[in-house]
Amino acid sequence: MQIDHRLIEKAQRNDRLAQKQLYDQYAPALLSVCRLYINDLQFAEDALLKAFFKIFTNLSKYEEQEHFYAWMRRIAVNECIDFLKSKAQKLSFADWSDTYDTIDDVYLENETFSESEIQSFVDQLPTACRTVFNLYVFEDYSHKQIAEELSISEGTSKSQLAYAKKLLQQHVTTYKKRA
Repeated sequence: MQIDHRLIEKAQRNDRLAQKQLYDQYAPALLSVCRLYINDLQFAEDALLKAFFKIFTNLSKYEEQEHFYAWMRRIAVNECIDFLKSKAQKLSFADWSDTYDTIDDVYLENETFSESEIQSFVDQLPTACRTVFNLYVFEDYSHKQIAEELSISEGTSKSQLAYAKKLLQQHVTTYKKRA
């Protein structure tokens, strides 16, 4: 996405038209990020709106040397995590004791899936392991960072990631058998 620094400067001065243009430009991509974490589209849209509120409220703190989309994405991800933490169905992390070091990452090699198929696979994951999976795979968090963010142990993060991979492998295998 091409960043228009003049547009950002206008938005920093509370120019509503500039803010709307930023929203229109980035909302679709950030909604996709929110959907990775939150299954329900309406809740994902709510998280997106709260993220944009925080983005516009804190736009004066944005520093030009940061990548603008990455800065906004981090806010959106944090908003999704806050939503999941506050949700009535609390995140439930269980240590999955199967040897997570043996999970093979190559099961998707040479496979091509549409964005909606991938979203469907990820949506089928339990909330807790989906959150760990998304933070690790899409946000490039380390297990230590995930553990700190979600108040879990690094071992739990690793086991949840392995469990997510195992479930995804099962979903992909089932999907390929049906196709």
